Amino acid sequence: MATKSSTTPTNIRWTVCALLFFATTINYLDRQLFSNLVPYLEDDLRLGPVDLSLINVSFLLSYGLGMLFVGRLIDTVGTKKGLGISFLLWNVSAMLHGLVGGLGALAAVRASLGITEAANYPACVKTVGEWFPKRERATANGWFNAGSNIGAVLAPLLAISLAEAVGWKLCFFILGGAGLVWIFFWRRLYYAPADHPTVSKEELEYIRQDGEVETEKMSYSTLLGLRPVYAIALAKGLSESPWWFYLTWLPKFLSDEFQLNATFMRIAIPVVYLIADFGAVGGGWLSSRLIQRGSDVGKARKTAMLVCALSAVPVMAVGSLMKTKEIVGIPTVAIVIFLVAIAASAHQGWSSNVYALITDTVPKSGTAMMVGIATAAGVTGASVFQVFVGKSVELTGSYAICFVIAGGLYLIALLALHLLLPKVEMSQPKRRVSPPLVGGIAASLVIVLLLLQTQLTKPAFQTQADYEAKVASKGGSSKQITDAQVGWMRASWFKISEPGKPDRFELVKFDDAGRPVIEKKPIKDLKKYKGPTMEQLAAGTF
Repeated sequence: MATKSSTTPTNIRWTVCALLFFATTINYLDRQLFSNLVPYLEDDLRLGPVDLSLINVSFLLSYGLGMLFVGRLIDTVGTKKGLGISFLLWNVSAMLHGLVGGLGALAAVRASLGITEAANYPACVKTVGEWFPKRERATANGWFNAGSNIGAVLAPLLAISLAEAVGWKLCFFILGGAGLVWIFFWRRLYYAPADHPTVSKEELEYIRQDGEVETEKMSYSTLLGLRPVYAIALAKGLSESPWWFYLTWLPKFLSDEFQLNATFMRIAIPVVYLIADFGAVGGGWLSSRLIQRGSDVGKARKTAMLVCALSAVPVMAVGSLMKTKEIVGIPTVAIVIFLVAIAASAHQGWSSNVYALITDTVPKSGTAMMVGIATAAGVTGASVFQVFVGKSVELTGSYAICFVIAGGLYLIALLALHLLLPKVEMSQPKRRVSPPLVGGIAASLVIVLLLLQTQLTKPAFQTQADYEAKVASKGGSSKQITDAQVGWMRASWFKISEPGKPDRFELVKFDDAGRPVIEKKPIKDLKKYKGPTMEQLAAGTF
């Protein structure tokens, strides 16, 4: 152990927090490149809405799968080595996006990125638990988690500019490789508190003021014997879906609904995540402040989480705003961006306190594994929601129901957390869960998710004949009258005649396999539509 100074107090813990902040910034920059580049690559790679949801799910499920083992890995090999290796691998995976040429390859590199990025949050939360006392943990979590918003801000600013200048493929290579410089600082500056060469005796005593005892390394069967594991995992499983919805679908939502150009997108998306930074720090600060003023730890955390949950509710109104161009003189797009920004801010404040709850209730030797389990639960829920979003957009042409669900999930999650964990206190291992039982439950969950994904992403029609048979089953008839184009997808207009109803026109797109997809949006709202207008269709002058 290095000799500690007893005369010069230090604040090394905040330097460590800064390293975690920059790691998380790069983590989110790399994962957000894809969603911001979708408008540039979807035609080249011939991707439809269901394809995009499957790609998002391939990242999320791999991310969740990675969480199940990287937590144990970090608890075993240590934060310095575990995060350093993972950081190198995920940046390489980010660069490989520039080599893909189709759906299969893209899904594979997204899965690779998901697995390798999984180490970041378990390592960061474990490090905060080791370097900060309870009264500062939520604040420290908020600061490093703020990096996720900075990464999400930088992604559109850098990705869109580079894509316009050099194309989307080189964009992945440039930005994926730029983050590697962080590894140099991590190797030079990071040590465990007791081994740090410059940390003072006073700071070490401050860090250890809670008197937490380091226990032996935990196994999963021991960790799963703790009650807080299930409460926090369920809360994460319910509350991660909105955040991943904003991360992966916001650029496409703004493009679809408002036909925003690249310049406006470079401004709109960063605004959302800059505002979210206030939530990341503010939510952690609120519970830390309540604790410093004498509040019980559990009450402080849950009070802050309730404030965040209520702040997310207004985003439920987004869907109902799409029918108007402005409200009291304010453009609807500005109101929508503000509501999403507040919801994103609420999520980040919520997350800062969830991570603090982990270090409040789980021994340090199991912290990284617990973060892994909680995050795996979160991305499992988010994966289901991703598939639902893709299917909902395909069938309805609207994001309205998605925003309604996103706004209400936090209150449900908080209720579930409180019922399962009414008192927040450090738990000690008292029993073990049978490893075969754990494996069986995990395998069953994976099978259910795969079946659900298969059913939700199953095309409504396999052939044009199926589509025409569906119309005929309602007593109507369909007649293909002219061709059109929507982005890369060829399309056709059909004239639908049904008993007792006026004739109508329906635009049907076809994917690479020739499967029909009914376009629900009016053609005036389709950014990449080429074909006759509704007036021309009605007049028969196409």
